[in-house]
Amino acid sequence: MFDRWFGSVTEVVAAAAAAAVVIYLGYEINRRQKKLRDLFYLLGPDSAEMAEHLEELARRGVIRPYRAPAAIVEPASA
Repeated sequence: MFDRWFGSVTEVVAAAAAAAVVIYLGYEINRRQKKLRDLFYLLGPDSAEMAEHLEELARRGVIRPYRAPAAIVEPASA
């Protein structure tokens, strides 16, 4: 009788531990995703839509992407 009771308790404890591990992994993944979103999600929905529209205009050739001018090098004095 003790063996049967102990076996079922062991199964319940193992199932509870497995559930706790799965819940913790889900929590940890969600926490890390939120941290990355907070770090890298700089544009709001309106700004992101505007940037997408500007990229489309650049792809179609309506506007050109900004290119920084080359640095002007002064000749060395002799």
